[in-house]
Amino acid sequence: MQAQNNRWRTRFLDELPVAVCRTTLEGKIVFCNRGFAGLFGFETASELIGAASTGLYRDEAHRGYLVRAVMEKGMVEDIVLPFKKKDESEIWCAVTARAVFDEDGMMVFLDSVVRDVTEKTEKNNAAGRLNEVANAMVDLVILLDLEGNILDIKSEGAESMGFSREALVGRPLADLMAPDRKEFFRLFISDIPRSGRSETLLSITDLSGMKRQLEFRAFLVREAGKPQYIRAMALDVTKRLRFQKKRLTQEKFQGILEMAGGVAHRLNQPLMILNNLVSDVLANLEPDDRNYERIRKIHAQLGKLNDIARKIKGIKKYEAMDYVGGLRIVDIDKASSHDVKAHG
Repeated sequence: MQAQNNRWRTRFLDELPVAVCRTTLEGKIVFCNRGFAGLFGFETASELIGAASTGLYRDEAHRGYLVRAVMEKGMVEDIVLPFKKKDESEIWCAVTARAVFDEDGMMVFLDSVVRDVTEKTEKNNAAGRLNEVANAMVDLVILLDLEGNILDIKSEGAESMGFSREALVGRPLADLMAPDRKEFFRLFISDIPRSGRSETLLSITDLSGMKRQLEFRAFLVREAGKPQYIRAMALDVTKRLRFQKKRLTQEKFQGILEMAGGVAHRLNQPLMILNNLVSDVLANLEPDDRNYERIRKIHAQLGKLNDIARKIKGIKKYEAMDYVGGLRIVDIDKASSHDVKAHG
């Protein structure tokens, strides 16, 4: 039944009068319909399945911008981009794309619907179109002088940080940087006249005092062969980085749980044998025997080891405590769901 449903869904998508495509995050085409294949000059969809979608973009960097925008926003609509057909001829398309996430909340696929808008795109306005593309897929577009002072900034970007455009024009962009990143930003800016372009991750503090992580891409603009100003585009990746950090913490904690379960399981049998042996020895000794007190203490310590093993097995949350040398270790008393009484 499942196979039949899959065939029906594939046939349905194949006959849609629009171009549909699914790619992996890396760009591999895992599905496209006949409309998509025909749009780019291919006779069948099978010619594209398994191929890299980056080969269809006139500029491969545009796919990177598109993916980053979708990762942050979840979906983008009618982003106009220049592509190329099988015969290398140019075609302009409006792309609507959404992210597909797995059970862990990680983006695994990019689903796209593509429309040919070549006739509607005026050739003499191609440069303007590309600027629109950049503006639509990033959160900040800033023009800087060669010293890093703001010459202009898109109003929407300024307002997203709590500022007006007028309040930022003329100020050094370094003023918005976190204190520990100001010097790094100056190095970043000073390298652009030499290299022509650069990209990095920078921390910016908005008007409310909140730190934001921005993925910057900066390009040197020349006029008559001379460096004039820097055009910088930035994507706010704060949420993505926060999610990745949370996921990493969860993965580490899962590792702790699995390790704790394994340790507790391996300790259980030898502790049980030792406990039974010591109990038998203790039962056969008279209280006035010179070894009685020693065996009793051993029995008590084995009881504590049993408690520790149960606590390790019962770890359900992450609780840390300070240890010697500035280290932090798992506090098994707080982390465990087992509340055991101390043995005396």
